[in-house]
Amino acid sequence: MQKTKVLLVDDDQELLRVYSKIFKLHGFDIVACSSGEAALERLAAAPISVVITDIIMPRMSGMELLKKINAAWPCCEVIMLTAEGSIAEAVQAMKQGAFSYFVKPADIDEMISSVKKAQELANAKGENSILRERIAEASWKETFIGTSDMAEQLRKKAEMIGQTDSTVLITGETGTGKEVIANLIHASSKRAREPFICVNCGALNENLIEAELFGSEKGAYTGAEKQRKGRFEAANGGTIFFDEIGELSLSMQVSLLRVLQEKTFERVGGSVPVYSDFRLIAATNRNLREEVSAGRFRMDLYYRLNIIPIEVPPLRERKVDIKDLSLYFFERYAKEMNRKMRPLSSEILRAFWDYDWPGNVRELRNIIERLIVLSADGDITPSDLPEEIKEAFTREETKTDTGVLKEAMRDFEKKFIERVLIDHHGNITKTAEELGIARKNLYKKLSDYEIRYKE
Repeated sequence: MQKTKVLLVDDDQELLRVYSKIFKLHGFDIVACSSGEAALERLAAAPISVVITDIIMPRMSGMELLKKINAAWPCCEVIMLTAEGSIAEAVQAMKQGAFSYFVKPADIDEMISSVKKAQELANAKGENSILRERIAEASWKETFIGTSDMAEQLRKKAEMIGQTDSTVLITGETGTGKEVIANLIHASSKRAREPFICVNCGALNENLIEAELFGSEKGAYTGAEKQRKGRFEAANGGTIFFDEIGELSLSMQVSLLRVLQEKTFERVGGSVPVYSDFRLIAATNRNLREEVSAGRFRMDLYYRLNIIPIEVPPLRERKVDIKDLSLYFFERYAKEMNRKMRPLSSEILRAFWDYDWPGNVRELRNIIERLIVLSADGDITPSDLPEEIKEAFTREETKTDTGVLKEAMRDFEKKFIERVLIDHHGNITKTAEELGIARKNLYKKLSDYEIRYKE
């Protein structure tokens, strides 16, 4: 049986030595690195499915390493190590996709158990990655799911923009679905049958970024044994999508501006201009106006990108879509993993509603996938939920306002109406029937409580 390979990252050499010995005694194949930079080089050489990393490290922190791993190796699971004083950062890391965290000195048995579970999840992701790619290719990834007014307006806007060739700048928090909107724009355009090339600016190697984007000639650098097309050339006739464009260095921003203006470039090591007929869509979770003011983003490039702006709202502002998204991901992953699952209970869906989802749709998707993978009997119960969701659910279920009783009752009534409205996908007639009130009275309550709905 093949040993589980684990990458251990810490600048403390003694800790690396001790933990490596312990994990080897428990049957693990350990690779040790003393910096985040060395860990990325090791992962690039041969991907490893489980990484254990310290949070506080010089040059590249564990949080930075987590971000780069999530971007470049989405099947890899990361476990964080933290000192007593940096637990808040560990919790933040969980929100950004870390599998779990341990406070030093960690309980070895608990850590080994966590590594095994992380390996199980990573294996499931890997086994289904090819199937997911095929599903994504057939459906241009998933449609922007939701029945809220916001979701419907975004779909209509994306389809309308798709009829043009104008440059688009999509803004919004991490995990809101900016790439899904970009795919929808491409799929609605005359370029739909041509390539959709995605460039994750946060995951590009700064030393090789020009070769990655513009291509290279044979002998242009060590290891360049033949001519290689770059992303711009590959996007000829189609769409090139720059995700997290705010991460680009100022020097690369200059190069990008020139390509956008001329649609021509030269491969690294070459002198012959190459033309590419591409359509550019960019996305960022940063406020580029503030980045321009701070001198971190070029003003001329910003105005060149911001021809047609689209803002994707966070999930907490379109909570009416949480049920549809939850059921979609639940059915999708259960089918991909060939797992027989009991339907999500109303209690689970209420818990999802009460949580604010700082990681947005991506966090919801990842948690549902994790719940399915780790479900022993096909039944997901509230006790299986991550602690932060259980805490939010408990707070909402037990909360009583400190004001008068009438305010507490209004708060309860508003939440109850919202939940029933979600169950009926915004249908006013069915909602009123279940609540046992007239439609006109329901309309009044919706107005009084400022509840968004769609008939």
